[in-house]
Amino acid sequence: MRVLSEIIQSDYQVSGDKNVEISGITHDSRKVEKDNIFVCLPGQNTAGKNFVNDAINRGARVIVADETIPVGENVVFVLVPEAVKALADISSNFYFAPSTKLNLIGITGTNGKTTVTYLLESIYKKAKTPAAVIGTINYRFGEEILQSTTTTPQSSELQYLLNKSVVDGYKYVVMEVSSHALALGRVRNCEFDVAIFTNLTRDHLDFHKTKEEYFLAKLKLFQMLELEGKKTGEKFAVLNNDDEYSQEILNSIKVKTITYGLKKKSDFTVKNLKNNIRNTKFTINDEIEISMNLIGKHNIYNALAAYACAKTQNIEPSVIKDGIEAVKIIPGRLESIDAGQKFGLFVDYAHTDDALKNVLRTLKELKHNRLITVFGCGGDRDRTKRPVMGEIAVNLSDWVIVTSDNPRTEEPEKITLDIEVGIRRTKKENYEIVPDREEAIKRAVYMAKEDDIILIAGKGHEEYQIIGEKRIPFSDREIAYKYLKR
Repeated sequence: MRVLSEIIQSDYQVSGDKNVEISGITHDSRKVEKDNIFVCLPGQNTAGKNFVNDAINRGARVIVADETIPVGENVVFVLVPEAVKALADISSNFYFAPSTKLNLIGITGTNGKTTVTYLLESIYKKAKTPAAVIGTINYRFGEEILQSTTTTPQSSELQYLLNKSVVDGYKYVVMEVSSHALALGRVRNCEFDVAIFTNLTRDHLDFHKTKEEYFLAKLKLFQMLELEGKKTGEKFAVLNNDDEYSQEILNSIKVKTITYGLKKKSDFTVKNLKNNIRNTKFTINDEIEISMNLIGKHNIYNALAAYACAKTQNIEPSVIKDGIEAVKIIPGRLESIDAGQKFGLFVDYAHTDDALKNVLRTLKELKHNRLITVFGCGGDRDRTKRPVMGEIAVNLSDWVIVTSDNPRTEEPEKITLDIEVGIRRTKKENYEIVPDREEAIKRAVYMAKEDDIILIAGKGHEEYQIIGEKRIPFSDREIAYKYLKR
């Protein structure tokens, strides 16, 4: 328990007893427990102020908001300049600024974040200094796995997870840092030691509006390295030198930078590359030979990012090698589904045009007969990528089955029409539309012949499909197995 006066800023206006004891903080009224602080975040349909009574009924002792709200006599009200910043500040204070007691590695970029976290987690395990992981698929503390809510959780949950890392004895935390989290202040008060940039392609333009705005959100992570804090150690920016935006990051910061790449001269690069359906072999800087289970050029970039980061932490090359080679699969990232069939089937999270292009190019390089692609695009998200993804799919596949992804509140047929705009530009007819995703997967499995390759793209590790406002249980992997076994 903490006392309210210990965790609030001096410019907050408190109506009530500053010395009440606080048991926790949340912005979600459904998660309020006795003696919690409930912070009202702004919003349209889900504005926090609309749930104040619910929070109080569940036991909230303090209500925090950036506008005056009646709360009754027995509840303390705190008026703050900005609720989003207040949530981050109060949460960090409540947990005694946990990031200052950790070596914190943040990874941002459009693609590759999840894979880099798995590689680094494995490297730290081999180095006998285990790292906690906060990422898209889940939050991992050794054998303890917590379900993730978002790639980077809201600041109250994030500070809780960082504090849990400290309490559980971890010295290292590897976390994915999304552009949303950076734009919305979720990582405020996090002192990062290393920031990794994987790449930047078109994504989330429904939120950021322009690619430049999207980049500026990513840039904030690297600018945070320069903020004054309690840590005194050297900070590092690890950048993909082959991505044009890395130069902009370099021009914007003064911390030590480490580069990696395959095309431009970089601090870390590869030679002697050999790639097949089972593994990828290469040499990094004439330093160490690596044979990893992950396939594709994009995964070489991910391995380089993890290698460069580990080197900044003075981990021996042989240990890094062992860590990278120990990773067997990344859930939903070019994950091979094998039920004894005579053709290849892969499930991948590729939901952007660049990610789909990379995955299809990787699979085309493998020995195969036909490449069959099943994909769709999410509803209520950036529409501009839909025709581009359609064009890429038919150009790089022998047959394409356009289907539903997470339609949310959009009609699936309208989404597929957007995809068809791009397909028609190619004048190709190597596609069909099967709106029901299970039927689309079934169709691909039943039409596949020996030495064909099927790619089921878009949802990867996800165990649900969002239709309307509901999450319906659905797994590409399970559906694929279901029909493979038949």
